[in-house]
Amino acid sequence: MSAEGRCKEEKEDGEDRKPVIKPGVHVTLKVQDTDGHSVYRTMRRTDKLQGLMDFYYASVPAVARGTGRFLYDGGRLSGEETPAQLEMDDGDEVDFFTELMGGGGWVAGSVPA
Repeated sequence: MSAEGRCKEEKEDGEDRKPVIKPGVHVTLKVQDTDGHSVYRTMRRTDKLQGLMDFYYASVPAVARGTGRFLYDGGRLSGEETPAQLEMDDGDEVDFFTELMGGGGWVAGSVPA
């Protein structure tokens, strides 16, 4: 039977296929930002964290892509890292901080007139 035929049969059976979340294989992480937005994402421990970062940006349209930093246990995250490499546990929290741009501030040695 063709793959198309199998898909039709599964739909006719009325079975909704839901992803199976296996303990130890998957981890649910929370991204919390300074504005109070919380985003939860379940992913494989071997998936790159870039997927979590992309999901956060897609879920919070008020935040432009690339305008902040993701931190875990006080260290900056790279999209190439995985939860397994960082020994993340189910329910761990990743913090998101919007980058603040400085400029035009006080310069040492200058005295206002």
